[in-house]
Amino acid sequence: MELEKLRIDLRPRPNALALELGMALLRAHAGTVYAAWLALWLPLVALAAALAYWFPEHGTWWLVLPWWLRPLLERAPLYILSRQVFGENVTWRQALRAWPRQLKGGWFRLLTWWRPFVPSRGLYQPIWQLEGANSATAAARRAIIGSGGTSRSAYWFGIACAHLEVILQIGLIAFIGIFLTNENSINPFAYLFGEFSSEPSRLMLALSFGGYALSGGIIGPIYAACCFTLYLSRRATLEAWDIEITLRQLKAPPAYRGISAVAAAVSLMLACVSAGSLASWPAAANAATPAKPPAAFQQCAEPEWANSRPTPRIPDHNTEQARLRREIEQLYQSDDLRNYRCMETWEPKASTKEKEVKDPAPDLPNLEVVAEIIRITLIAAALMLVAWLLYRYRGQLAGMFQSAKPLPATEIGGLDIRPESLPDDIVGNVLALWQRGERRGALALLYRATVSRLTTEDGLLLTRGATEADCLRLARIACRQQQLGTGRLQVTDTVTALWLDGAYGDRWPATETLSASCMSWHEQFGRNLPGKAVAA
Repeated sequence: MELEKLRIDLRPRPNALALELGMALLRAHAGTVYAAWLALWLPLVALAAALAYWFPEHGTWWLVLPWWLRPLLERAPLYILSRQVFGENVTWRQALRAWPRQLKGGWFRLLTWWRPFVPSRGLYQPIWQLEGANSATAAARRAIIGSGGTSRSAYWFGIACAHLEVILQIGLIAFIGIFLTNENSINPFAYLFGEFSSEPSRLMLALSFGGYALSGGIIGPIYAACCFTLYLSRRATLEAWDIEITLRQLKAPPAYRGISAVAAAVSLMLACVSAGSLASWPAAANAATPAKPPAAFQQCAEPEWANSRPTPRIPDHNTEQARLRREIEQLYQSDDLRNYRCMETWEPKASTKEKEVKDPAPDLPNLEVVAEIIRITLIAAALMLVAWLLYRYRGQLAGMFQSAKPLPATEIGGLDIRPESLPDDIVGNVLALWQRGERRGALALLYRATVSRLTTEDGLLLTRGATEADCLRLARIACRQQQLGTGRLQVTDTVTALWLDGAYGDRWPATETLSASCMSWHEQFGRNLPGKAVAA
């Protein structure tokens, strides 16, 4: 690995800063990375959407397909970024051509038990893809790279990315719901848990796939880039890349090599002259020279914490790596890089007087058992208090978890559908109004009675603001769920068509058609009310 070609300031840094470095790296190469990612991501989502369109009964399961294969697609952004950090320019087309060769190593683990339970997979992708490690070597590398809290940071970063994707999907559904007519359409959870969950909707599947394509297309490269820089930061900390880069840069310039040789020769001559002068120095001078302090005062024992190694180290792969590690260890033994310092300090001599013998502290009783009993008692008392409060105010707490019931509709299209506003003899009143020439009033009464019967007798839930089309659509859904008879649905369809044609299109039916509709209405709705007079 040619570290001198690095294009980023790689040094040991906290995990949060390593993730921020990934965002900066992605911004610098966003065009190439997102082009390669979307060229793989969007066709996969489109394929899953097509399968869901052809087989709508399993539409939700087809949505799992792009989510399941996503770890394999993340190797394309990693391929680009791993070469850009060393100054090698890669286009998105080159990345797509090289992507099939990057899938070896770790793919089975990523698509099986790791997929739903290991959101920190992006930290270990470079071990398989860039280092080419497998089996035991890969396991040892994962243990080293994931130590020191790095695996925990990658785990929670993956959880955060998953939550951001969910927020983007829900936001897209809510944004589209603003432009729909239904009052519940602005609430994205109404599609999942409300009235629309009973009918498989192709619109809902399209919104789901569109939201996942948008969220995955945005968050996918961010997750891959940040996990990659987290991996680089961990390797820089373990292998001291910053020191190695500095050592490689400490080379004498060629122009000064001759001067360095001359300086070395002059230094050797001065050393020889100094040695001869010291040999002829009088013995009295040697006697006057103070003696060197003992070795115990020059060096101190290495503390125990400096000897411990927080992370395991794998064996050396070759002699070059072993030599480099020895040089780094020798460099760390210098006074400038050592984590401790030896100092000579003055300490008072021991007093000649005998130290006063202090009375030993009295033995205190062991109160650990008592403390444990008190702790358990307090915890039990707190639980009992919470349980009593829940029981005491159960009536008030019940209202907090009950969703507000939708207000039933009292009118549809400006027509009053309350049962108390209708006469007892519906068919007789309709025919009487028609014979008097009040055609609009006759059709309005027939339609009001139909919707009122559906609401009160069949339990059709109509909310305020519902239109004639909404009433007919909900009646068809209730018929498919076997909550409404087929005969009643046919009468409702006929009466709705007569009302819409007459009230909005000024196309009035013939008297025979109206009479036949009234007879059908009487057969389906009129006989459910015993004791009422019905005109034959």
